[in-house]
Amino acid sequence: MNATPHIPDSTRASVPASYAQAGVDEEREQVAFARVMRPWLARTKVKSPLVTSITGLASGYFATIMHLPPGPPLALTTDGVGTKILLAREANRWEPIGVDCVANNVNDLICVGAVPLALLDYMAIDRIDEGVFEEIARGLFLGAELAGIAIPGGEIAQIGAMLAASDDGKGPMLDLVGTAIGALPPVGAQTGTTIEYRQAIDGSAVRPGDVIIGLPSSGLHSNGYSLARQALFAKGGMTLEDHVPGSGRRLADALLQPTLVYVKAAEALWAAGITPRGMAHISGGGLLNITRLAANVSYELDTLPPAPDIFTLIAAAGDIDKATMYATLNMGIGFCVVVHESQQRTALEALKQSGDDAIRIGTVTERPGRFVELPLAGLIGKGDTFEPVR
Repeated sequence: MNATPHIPDSTRASVPASYAQAGVDEEREQVAFARVMRPWLARTKVKSPLVTSITGLASGYFATIMHLPPGPPLALTTDGVGTKILLAREANRWEPIGVDCVANNVNDLICVGAVPLALLDYMAIDRIDEGVFEEIARGLFLGAELAGIAIPGGEIAQIGAMLAASDDGKGPMLDLVGTAIGALPPVGAQTGTTIEYRQAIDGSAVRPGDVIIGLPSSGLHSNGYSLARQALFAKGGMTLEDHVPGSGRRLADALLQPTLVYVKAAEALWAAGITPRGMAHISGGGLLNITRLAANVSYELDTLPPAPDIFTLIAAAGDIDKATMYATLNMGIGFCVVVHESQQRTALEALKQSGDDAIRIGTVTERPGRFVELPLAGLIGKGDTFEPVR
């Protein structure tokens, strides 16, 4: 084990300035939510006797579990696509964001052990465009097929007066959000009228010595686009027609690559007899998302693969330091699974059989405080920020 690195002061501002300057001030968002929203939301209670408990409300975890005996516990989550929509509009390519809307939600549901079942979509738009509608719907369909879910309904809201003007000759201005539901499936042989369901996962079972497995991302997925757009276009002066050095891909193709859906990967683990000790969707907040797991431990990610070319280009074009990059973007790892070290080989084989090129990326350490150390990058982080190891 390496010598204990300098631990960053948790009272410092937790968001890199460059990301805040790009229009996303996570520090203010978290402080505002904790101060003025969470106290009210935490006071809400279900009055129906149908629900016996709700866990996860206002906790910041990936999904919330609602218990309605005698049926299976339900998992709920909601998420949108973000400013990737602006690039879809610029390129007039809308299908990818439909996939993103599904993936962002179902990838959160599987973190608690749930099987995704259905999603409702909400689109706020300034004007009707059937061509755009069809492309987004096709993307939603493709995402739903990958996740094995239905999209039985949704909402379209025409709110042009509330959206930015879009009279520049391009497509409509819109926002796309989804709300998904899943369930914890029954397990084992059932006796009589008693049905046992899969236990929800919150990461509290994670222990020092456990192995962290990383599943590759397809690119940025749909997080950190405010920073990426500022770096590539505002600072770098590039266009969507420019190419990513090293890959030969156009920026439009690299940036609009849909988010991967990890549902089959998660179910492959359960089918192989593995009970993950923790699972984390690496979205906004980058690899620091793994610290959402409940155990009071830390994570040493000592074998991360090199970041794909698109991330290298963003850092170079925007002159963005490593700490900001790793605290904002997934850097090539889209999902993490924590398993007991004795199950590492079985887990990797199961993931390979499901079509995922998963690799071991690190281990859980006994250091309290939920830190993430990246030895190869010389960084250590907590909360929303990484700092250089000193």
